[in-house]
Amino acid sequence: MDEIMETEHSGLSYNTEKPKLKIPEYGRTLQQMVDYCVSVEDREKRNRTAHAIINVMGEINPHLRNVPDFQHKLWDQLFIMSDFKLDIDSPFP
Repeated sequence: MDEIMETEHSGLSYNTEKPKLKIPEYGRTLQQMVDYCVSVEDREKRNRTAHAIINVMGEINPHLRNVPDFQHKLWDQLFIMSDFKLDIDSPFP
């Protein structure tokens, strides 16, 4: 029986074994996008990538569009998800 359990586990990836998400509401895929953005060396490409991520975040949370300063909130959340390692030209200081 233990062999079956080991075989079933091989090749599978469980979220409990992965790093905890900074903002779970956005999911692991968006976190991976942010991690990729942090790793981009070219500043211009990194800025374009960050803006694309902000657009996706806005689509995921359309209810935020009614909140005052929703763009500012999205940019703050992007920096939180990047552990403040993201070096980009943000429209908000």
